[in-house]
Amino acid sequence: MVVLSASGRAPLSDCPNSPAAGGVRSVPMTQLELLAELVEDVARDLGPQVEKLTQDQIDWFPRLEGNSIGVTVWHLARGMDLLATRVMRGEPAENELWHTAGWRDRTGYDPRGVGYGGWGVITGYTWPEVLAIPRLTPAEHVEYLRRAAADLAAEVRKLTEAAAAEPAPGLMDGKFTYRDWVKSFYKGFQAHLGEIMAIKASIAQQKI
Repeated sequence: MVVLSASGRAPLSDCPNSPAAGGVRSVPMTQLELLAELVEDVARDLGPQVEKLTQDQIDWFPRLEGNSIGVTVWHLARGMDLLATRVMRGEPAENELWHTAGWRDRTGYDPRGVGYGGWGVITGYTWPEVLAIPRLTPAEHVEYLRRAAADLAAEVRKLTEAAAAEPAPGLMDGKFTYRDWVKSFYKGFQAHLGEIMAIKASIAQQKI
């Protein structure tokens, strides 16, 4: 039993994982490891929220030219897929998971050449192009998101601190470093998570 001190806190020696108790000393986390875990957390935290949705809910557009949860989740997964393949590994678009894992063949949808830079990640899409995005099931959305997040996190972990600070030549002629790319996309990921929660609240209010 842990006995609290007068301050209401357990003595350090009573905490099973503390060095004072002979437990395991935590290993300092590098910035790159933290960044990799944050990428994984996007899929880990969002997955259970999306899996609970019905098809009608995930496909529901909250307003005219306002993205559905499905479109937003696909955007997150596409961004991670693009980063892992074209930025981190410097490979062509056809090596993205969307193509190699069969989603393009199953859906008949090829995002190459669409939107900003022809990246096919929804950025720069017209509204008709948004409507052309395939409507995946909640489970399919989560599968793509988790695989893309795992792929990107694995690539981040391969970097050294020195390599992370080098220009990434895969896109935009090396204008940004590897670290800059991932950090910039992660900030966007967080903003979209808030959008998804807001749409879920609207769905609940309207009993969709």
